[in-house]
Amino acid sequence: MRINIHDGVVDFSIGSIGVADERAEFLRSSLGRTVKSEKAYGTKYQYDFDPETGISATVFFDGERLNRVFLMMSVPSDAQGRWTESLEVERKAIHDHWLAQELGNAPYQYKWGSITSDFDPRGCSSEIIITYDR
Repeated sequence: MRINIHDGVVDFSIGSIGVADERAEFLRSSLGRTVKSEKAYGTKYQYDFDPETGISATVFFDGERLNRVFLMMSVPSDAQGRWTESLEVERKAIHDHWLAQELGNAPYQYKWGSITSDFDPRGCSSEIIITYDR
């Protein structure tokens, strides 16, 4: 996986997604064909898929426009079905380290949007969040 800081495109081994992608285009793509769950809330859509081994992704569309991409790297405890807050904080540290190696030091603010690494104790998850400004 790679994130292009110039245009916000996220490249995976089986395809890519970025701010210019529309929902119908995504669903026809190699990534869209791997969607394992879909949710719709009026004009908002959410798709979950695994674009690469060890990576889970969720993309959010507002109507036809890509709004956000959430990425989660797997950790060994995932295979065992274990979850603790400390294991999720470790996942965030893995995300932070990966972002620093790939993109340099935070903050990750760009002309097209932003990238953050978040731990949400209420949602019990750590994710890399790519938000596209329009």
